[in-house]
Amino acid sequence: MKRDDAAPFAPPFAMTGGHVRRDGREVLAGVDLRVDAGDVVAILGPNGAGKSTLVKALLGLVPLAAGRTEIYGDPPARFRDWKRIGYVPQRLPMGGGVPATVREVVASGRVARRSRWRPASAADRAAVDDALAAVGLSGRARDTAHLLSGGQQQRVLIARALAGEPDAFVLDEPTAGVDAGSQEALAATLGTLTGAGRTVVLVAHELGPMAPLVTRTVELAHGRVVRDTAPLGRPA
Repeated sequence: MKRDDAAPFAPPFAMTGGHVRRDGREVLAGVDLRVDAGDVVAILGPNGAGKSTLVKALLGLVPLAAGRTEIYGDPPARFRDWKRIGYVPQRLPMGGGVPATVREVVASGRVARRSRWRPASAADRAAVDDALAAVGLSGRARDTAHLLSGGQQQRVLIARALAGEPDAFVLDEPTAGVDAGSQEALAATLGTLTGAGRTVVLVAHELGPMAPLVTRTVELAHGRVVRDTAPLGRPA
């Protein structure tokens, strides 16, 4: 079978023997992880366990010292179909120049879905509106994103990922600093997405209202997978 024929059937994420080293210290030590389409995988573990490093390495944002990682069958450096991936980092990146509004940040999630020179379409604008509504920020669309609270900024990042309508979401502690009501709203939104077959990889300390959505938990300690469990009797 040619690679082009196999790629549609490749899992969203796969890591084999993943090692990451920083400052002479091994942050990930031989991690094997496969995330299949439709999985909702929670990456758990204490601070310093390597959770954020793992998801960044899956996306190619952190280089591997050894091993291999693939996104839909391709190494991150060769992967081109980024509209299929929605990434929610821990914090809103600081940028120079004119401060961006909430709507502008969320609209940037549509960039991979349109050609470079094509203006935003009605579908783009509707996707941004829907994403803002999903995180409860419709009324803050014109506000400067960096002037919002930490929890509100996290909701902006979640909306940006939602606006792109990806097949797979990678969320790095999306509920950190987010109030209980917003966590419930996020869980409801993710429930709709996962019900439609979307894939989710979620880094968390506590799952809270998202626990019922999780199909599998992967626990890290000292850069190694120490437990890989499917709840409710599902096979891991």
